[in-house]
Amino acid sequence: MSDRAIKPKLSGTQLIRALYHLVNAVRLHQDNNQLIKDCLNQFNGVIGEISADEDITIRIWRGRFHIQDERILFRRDNYTVINEMLDYFSRRGLVGFCLFATFRNTRPENLLTLVRLLNESIKHDEPLDWLNSQLDEAGFSWVELYRVQDEKATNLDPQHKEMAWNTYLAAMNVVKEVAEKVSGGVAGVRKARRLAQTIVDLVHEDYSLMLGLATIRDYDDYTYTHSVNVAFFATCLGRYVGLSQVFLEHLAVCGLFHDLGKVGVSKEILLKPGVLNAEEWDTMRRHPLIGTRKILRLQAPHSLKSRIILGPFEHHLNPDLTGYPQTHFMKHLSLFGKILRIVDVYEALTAQRSYRPRSYSPDEALCQMWSERGRSFDPLLLKSFINMMGVYPIGSILELNTGEIGLVIDYPDESQKTLPLIMLLDADSKGGYISGELVNLADQRDAADGVFRSIVRGVHASKLGIQPSQYFLQEPRLTGLED
Repeated sequence: MSDRAIKPKLSGTQLIRALYHLVNAVRLHQDNNQLIKDCLNQFNGVIGEISADEDITIRIWRGRFHIQDERILFRRDNYTVINEMLDYFSRRGLVGFCLFATFRNTRPENLLTLVRLLNESIKHDEPLDWLNSQLDEAGFSWVELYRVQDEKATNLDPQHKEMAWNTYLAAMNVVKEVAEKVSGGVAGVRKARRLAQTIVDLVHEDYSLMLGLATIRDYDDYTYTHSVNVAFFATCLGRYVGLSQVFLEHLAVCGLFHDLGKVGVSKEILLKPGVLNAEEWDTMRRHPLIGTRKILRLQAPHSLKSRIILGPFEHHLNPDLTGYPQTHFMKHLSLFGKILRIVDVYEALTAQRSYRPRSYSPDEALCQMWSERGRSFDPLLLKSFINMMGVYPIGSILELNTGEIGLVIDYPDESQKTLPLIMLLDADSKGGYISGELVNLADQRDAADGVFRSIVRGVHASKLGIQPSQYFLQEPRLTGLED
């Protein structure tokens, strides 16, 4: 990634903190106070760190601040400041603003005037309308405020989402291509390695988006969508437990190729409704070994194959090495094998399968897996996976006490994943659902309609005919205040 992409991540938190101090200093002191001068210098200094000559954008999206479209993470040392600034913006109906490059030519007292107007706007019935009129009167053309049009959910960066979607499609095509080529000859891994690097970059930038995309289900090509979903989940979990960039890339490749051995299994067996007979079950149990042989035939450096071969071989083995394929040369599972075991089972439990009477909702799947910790899964890694996913994983469909349906979009507080940020889904005239308002269940102090929502239960998306992933890929509705 470029230095330009990294700078906002390094300075974004400092910018929110500098704005926080400036807002509070202006509230308490006159413009000639030394504290205000210090806060102003700090704010301008951080602006210069981020960019010397470009527009500066601060936006709130899915309960998070984004500086120059880069998400600012919650940490212990910044949680209070960020939460208070989110509340400050929210009470003014503000979801962000842009300081144009010409801002650098304005006098310092004009920035202080802007901050005083922001502070005072809360006293008016329509804070943004009042603020807009004041900015027009002052001739402040160097700043633009943002609000959400029609109070609907917004997206931040359509190019970023388009890239994530294209990566998903490209990953499916690569798995298909490799599966077909390696079955009859030789297949290379160059495309897969490039895609793995892109997946890792996207997971670092917005792992919640990648978890949302991993809810995609294509039942005609289930083996391929399953493989891509497993790659996404595995990379997210690897990132969560702190694996290096190189390890994450190898893990993503493992996820893409973990079920190569299933490609040759007939659909009659894969889609059989009911219990497999002994011969069919024997065929299914051989697929990790067949997949391992296919990986060995890949046109790739031996060093790479040695790093990506164990995970696919082990992904149906339990911590005590029961499961399949049976082996007598291993004493314990590799880290990749343990990770793939967890995410493979989770993805399978939450998908509709012909041999199972019903699918599990994401929260039910996590409960079922937790009941089998130690026996079927590495307990420490499973705990990390559940902590990463949240009580109601991103992409879950929830029924609320109000009778509304909501989609889990994110957990703004990454340290406490019990009450998510949800997107309400409104019924349309065609029997489907469209995106509605965003509600942070962890913070409903200022619920505009006086309705305080709580979760009744999780609902499997298939019961409502919903593909959760589609709501993570919508076009942006963010508009300027004047629109």
